[in-house]
Amino acid sequence: MGLTNPFKKVSPEELKTKLAISEQRLTSREKELMKKRQGARDSAKDALANGNDREFRVASRRYSMVDGQVNTIGSMVEMAQSMSDVIEMQTGLKEVVEIGENLGQWQKQLGFDTAKMESAITTIRTSMEKVNTATSMMTSSMDAAMGGDTELSEMQDSLRSELLAELSTDTGSKDSLTKRIESEMTDEDTV
Repeated sequence: MGLTNPFKKVSPEELKTKLAISEQRLTSREKELMKKRQGARDSAKDALANGNDREFRVASRRYSMVDGQVNTIGSMVEMAQSMSDVIEMQTGLKEVVEIGENLGQWQKQLGFDTAKMESAITTIRTSMEKVNTATSMMTSSMDAAMGGDTELSEMQDSLRSELLAELSTDTGSKDSLTKRIESEMTDEDTV
């Protein structure tokens, strides 16, 4: 039973196509999540307006989780775009490298020092390795972005303040809302 290698070497054009497809899928998912994030935000606002603290906590937690996913996917879209740019540069550099290799051979035939040409080729390879390292670092930071209880409570506090400010500027039932806000603020101060 032979195992196939999912990371077999592909041509730059194939990789560019795969990246474009992935970018489209990520962008589509990002748009869906943005709608969910707005829905969770609206639910949190409604719960806060109605004085339902439990519903606010649930909705704000959902908002925080979806917001983390939106940010992660946004980073992945940027990474895919950067990788596409690198592939374009690599395609252009491939011709330069081939010319450089020819020049190196001609220089050797003429007795010139080829160390400078080899150094340029090494620099190109190093830049490609840096892209791979950046991808690994991005993956690690995405994992870190998906967790953290302190970030959740900070996000909830921030969302609560933002929504309370919006609610305080809304018209209609402003007096009862003001009383609820004052009650909410007093409850927080005593806790």
